[in-house]
Amino acid sequence: MATQHPAARRGCALGIAVLSLAATPVFASGFALIEQSVSSMGTAYAGAGSVSEDASTVFFNPASMARLEGRQLSAGLHVVIPENEFTGSAAYNPIYGGGAVPITPGAPISPGADNDTDAGVTGVVPHFTYVQELNDRWNYGITVNVPFGLMTEYGTGWVGRYSSTEGKITTVNLNPTVSYKVDQHVTLGVGVSAMYANLVYKLAIDDAFLGAGASDGFGKYDIDDWGFGWNIGLLLEATDYTRFGFAYRSNVDVDLEGNFTSTSPAAPSNSATSDVSLPGTLLLSAYHELDPNWAIMADIMWTNWNKLDALVLRSGSGTTGTIPLHWKDTYRYAIGATYKRDDRWTFRGGLAFDETPIPSPEFRLAALPDQDRTWLTLGAGYQHSKKLSFDIGYAHLFVDDASINSTDAYSSQAAPLTVGLHRITGEYDASVDIVSAQANWKF
Repeated sequence: MATQHPAARRGCALGIAVLSLAATPVFASGFALIEQSVSSMGTAYAGAGSVSEDASTVFFNPASMARLEGRQLSAGLHVVIPENEFTGSAAYNPIYGGGAVPITPGAPISPGADNDTDAGVTGVVPHFTYVQELNDRWNYGITVNVPFGLMTEYGTGWVGRYSSTEGKITTVNLNPTVSYKVDQHVTLGVGVSAMYANLVYKLAIDDAFLGAGASDGFGKYDIDDWGFGWNIGLLLEATDYTRFGFAYRSNVDVDLEGNFTSTSPAAPSNSATSDVSLPGTLLLSAYHELDPNWAIMADIMWTNWNKLDALVLRSGSGTTGTIPLHWKDTYRYAIGATYKRDDRWTFRGGLAFDETPIPSPEFRLAALPDQDRTWLTLGAGYQHSKKLSFDIGYAHLFVDDASINSTDAYSSQAAPLTVGLHRITGEYDASVDIVSAQANWKF
């Protein structure tokens, strides 16, 4: 690693951390957003790759378009209301690996600072899908959605401000797809993705070691770029009442470029870059109609999070900051059921369990206090006319308590816990409510 002033090195390492920005542990594991269909949310996304109920399910399995006739459009919106309460403390790391500093190791950080704060920020996740039947065998579709992202906001006065004060990652995914019906039992689907990612991240920079009376500086990262990927799907219709979906979505590599601006003389403004691989997924989905009114469904989704073994940020000065994450692959399990009361009303319910990729409190960053969560969901669909229908959904996420015991910077040449000027210890108490609505048109 190139030599760099401790504060500048910490700034580089911390900046890349927010690419794993799901700072409020809401949505799917890590920082993925599974909220791409309101009708499927009613069943906790069980059967999302095999239901083929409306155009919104195409994101989960492009082969599902084969069951949609004519031209159809789905547009949905999810309002996510998280609570993510941090209780704990921060101190100057007693095992600081960057050299001598004129601060007492282990001393509390700013005794008057806020050590009990809510990092949750209410957010909105939109999605849009259009599907057109070309002939008896071919269908075409395009999805515009937000597959990764989230936001956290702690404020400038909390004890962990040197790890994060505010951050936001925004992605926009353009995903055209086609499907081909081989016969009455087998359909294939394929698509490509063009994904834009933008990261804005703010943190305090501790200038205390520059001299008595020095105040905090503040830094901001703003980096973005496009990445590309692909997805494939298979729909097997074993009988008129039973079908199975298989879908794979590739990793998307994004080379982020932009700037780091700072008010601290210890970490001057400079350019910033990072190469990040957003994870791929594999989905296995099943759907079965018990009778004309009742249907059951189940899903298992694997996410390739171990691609994020470490995150690296490079600055224009030639220095590099590395954060080892050692994330693990995760699984999401979901079961659900639907009840069709009549030609107009359909009611849904579901239960899901979502694993976190974070292996231990030492690797849990303040910008990402993610943890295992359990979904409980309800939903309803209303067929207003032959051409227009509506869906609503509600989900409550029970999030396990997340302990944190980490420093604000790591080195690729040292073991975790041996570097970083500040250490955060504490616990996050989180839960999430999601309220969603969707409209579907047939042309």
